[in-house]
Amino acid sequence: MKKFFTSMLLVCAAIIGMQAQDTNVWVLGNVGDQAWDPSVGTAMTFNAETGLYELTAHFNASSYFSFTTMLAETSSDWDAIRPYRFGAPANNYEITDNLLGEPIECGALGESADNAFLITAGATYKISLMLDEPANLVKFERIGDVDVEPDPVDEGHIYVMGEVNGNAWATNVGIQMTELGEGIFTANVSINAEEMAYFGFTHALAQSAQNWAAVAPFRFAAVDTASQAVVLDTPIALSEDGQSDFSFALPTGKYIITLDMNARTMTVTADEANHMYIIGNVPFGDWNPANGLAMDEVEEGVFQAKATIPGDVWFIFSPFNTNWDDVNANRYCPESAEEDQVVEAGETITTQLSTGGKSYKFTGDGSEYTITFDLNNLCFKFEAGQGGLVGDTDGNGVVDITDVNNVINMMLGKAEMVNAADTDNNGVIDITDVNNVINLMLGK
Repeated sequence: MKKFFTSMLLVCAAIIGMQAQDTNVWVLGNVGDQAWDPSVGTAMTFNAETGLYELTAHFNASSYFSFTTMLAETSSDWDAIRPYRFGAPANNYEITDNLLGEPIECGALGESADNAFLITAGATYKISLMLDEPANLVKFERIGDVDVEPDPVDEGHIYVMGEVNGNAWATNVGIQMTELGEGIFTANVSINAEEMAYFGFTHALAQSAQNWAAVAPFRFAAVDTASQAVVLDTPIALSEDGQSDFSFALPTGKYIITLDMNARTMTVTADEANHMYIIGNVPFGDWNPANGLAMDEVEEGVFQAKATIPGDVWFIFSPFNTNWDDVNANRYCPESAEEDQVVEAGETITTQLSTGGKSYKFTGDGSEYTITFDLNNLCFKFEAGQGGLVGDTDGNGVVDITDVNNVINMMLGKAEMVNAADTDNNGVIDITDVNNVINLMLGK
């Protein structure tokens, strides 16, 4: 089979070599520290002698990747490169030892865009690709030994490990808790389970998903029950480090977990607060929900955040920043839109809870913008230079009778709306705004 592969490559290289030189190929996904991003890829080098595209690079264990002949202009534009992407014959196609050195037929261009190859053993690999659509062939060779994973080191962190925030049990996945000081740690978690979800804690994570022996000395959870049901608002004793066989159990919900490592106890309370996050590209977290921009609840159901926006940004809103399953099930975005919806500064945009695949697009000029999301009226807006006086419709620094008259004219449709007139941030100018401006003028 290997000889057949080599012969086929040489023959096809002679036929398509000149054409292949005009095409660029990138490896898309987890190459080294590279993350999944449609605008970022690791370029393969075309070998004119063999007619093959080649790359020698290090892949960590559990690395996923595919190929593309085009990169997007932004980190959110996956649709733009879908016709140029191709991957494995099936999704999560594992490159096991018995496949090394063997030709693997990739999926068709575009049709296999979501089919990732999976490197199971961390090491340096050489990838050889023959670009001959629709039968692109790829070969993987391991260069050197498989990575030897060191034992994890306790650096004073604590992670929630297990079935929280959409995670499964894995030794390289956990929610890092926030240290409040004096041995107190806390984390906000979300649980979605048919019955109960199970979790514990660890001081350290491993580099790979199943290295239980490495993390065992750092794990702790329940003291004497295999799956102890949590009683809310009640301190519960924690086991000592290294006692990792037990776990805690919670039903579906949002919770705040607090550890007191001085008393060696855990207290879980229901998280009843409203949350809202802006999730998107920079400055909204590079499409990583965990890095989404948190909005402050300035009044019941009304959230605000400030961000300096130097150019194009794409984004959605969600009350979750835990994982994409939670976000996609609870996202405010354009509904059934064919293209991303363009947002203008000062414009009030009506939104909806939707599973639509498109985003909002806003173009900033480098200013700091105040973003307001009104959950009560399902609308939002971006305002540049926000911080002026509410009700000051002419920007002269005071609220007076001129402003009252201006707001009345806006309510009647005789004047164009300005942000300062919308005193309750509901996106419309009405009698409430008129009364509010009168009260502001009178100092009430």
